[in-house]
Amino acid sequence: MKKSFYFLSLLFTQCICIAAIGQSNQVTFEQVQMYSSIQPEGKYWHPTSTQVQAFASILDTALFNPLQLQRDTSFITKIKILNKLNQIGKIVIDWNQSQSSAFHAYLEIYELQPEQTFSNSMVNVIIPKKDSIQSTWFLTCTILDATKKPVFQKTILIGMIPIATQGIGYPMNLPVSPPKSLFKAIQSGISYFDKDGEELAYIEAKVPISYASDNFIMPLLQAKPRISVDTSKDFFQFIQNNSRVVLRTPTAMMQKIDTKDKTSSNPFFAILPEIKKRTNTLFKEYYQAIQPLRNTSENKDYSLEAYIEFNPFIDPELRATPSIRFLPDSIHKIYADTNLIGRFKVVEQPAINTGWMFNSNKIYNGYDSSSMYTLNTNYPKGMVFISKAVEGRIGKDTFKILFNSEIDVKIIYLNNLPILMAKGRTKPNYLIPIEQVKQNSISALLLLIAYSEIFQSPN
Repeated sequence: MKKSFYFLSLLFTQCICIAAIGQSNQVTFEQVQMYSSIQPEGKYWHPTSTQVQAFASILDTALFNPLQLQRDTSFITKIKILNKLNQIGKIVIDWNQSQSSAFHAYLEIYELQPEQTFSNSMVNVIIPKKDSIQSTWFLTCTILDATKKPVFQKTILIGMIPIATQGIGYPMNLPVSPPKSLFKAIQSGISYFDKDGEELAYIEAKVPISYASDNFIMPLLQAKPRISVDTSKDFFQFIQNNSRVVLRTPTAMMQKIDTKDKTSSNPFFAILPEIKKRTNTLFKEYYQAIQPLRNTSENKDYSLEAYIEFNPFIDPELRATPSIRFLPDSIHKIYADTNLIGRFKVVEQPAINTGWMFNSNKIYNGYDSSSMYTLNTNYPKGMVFISKAVEGRIGKDTFKILFNSEIDVKIIYLNNLPILMAKGRTKPNYLIPIEQVKQNSISALLLLIAYSEIFQSPN
């Protein structure tokens, strides 16, 4: 560990500010040196010449100008990418092209595992929210005089905290953020270099999480606008087409079916033949579920009538087969007030499209897939899993709702066209309209169906 943190022993020496510049105050920004111990083979942390130029401009404002140093703008700063951990902190000096400068500046940028940073005794700063930090970055600026003596050294430690954004997809733990956001955070850290203050400063950077590319969600949502949903109350509401939409999904009501009562007076007499078709029903229980739904903004009431099979001997934590299943076929009903307007069926774990995959070797921000980044990794592709599908008909219109419980996404189709995607487990956090729908009422109803309690975890 001591060898790995060789650079820290240099960085924690006393910070010496330049007091007397002398006749020449020219500084050459010699080199940006970078390494990642988290993904040494990755490309996401490799800077471009444009990004290095941005580093230089920030150093001008934050450090060089306050130190009365004038950067040689004609010099092209070198980029050095390290490939071994034991190389960090070791600067190779080559001033053949900058001998006339009185001072020479170096910027070192290293990504380390948080555990490496926290376990190092030299990092004697208070670091809050350790559990939230997924990546730590050390930014070190060193200025040498003509005798190769350090006249300025300072380190900025950045704790990168990924935060949820309105991106949608399969989130990635590493890298902590897409390169564009990552370098924006690094630029912010560089702005904390100043001629005064402590030789080690700690800052936090909240960065948007990155997402794996895929051929399921990504093609549908390319740069589509998001609609934020307010879920702070018992209902959820949002603004669409300059109109306020308010929707409620009240608690579902469950009534147990007496399967032993074969008489016509049994209120569930009509459904008994469907239950009889089931196999191994000895220990299973059957229920009618009534799910009220309300479109408050249009003053419309709906309800779902569904029939559910419960197997108390299946542990949902241990078995792939769910303990709660809907009876097959389109025997489940949709009502507007008391009028029957549609029917639906529920398919658990449907084999919709076995070609849907996500690729962790290419990442993006979950919003704009025109900016994709290759990680130079070889992760196996993952299969997109559809946990449930609700398919049916309302009047003359067919609909389908796909549930992806892995990433809490629901995709709504109307007449075989995807029209809306919602993100959120029990309530939508935000919506992404995919296609314009003339009948706003039916899209609102389908959203209510998608977030019905009976399709979450009925009990």
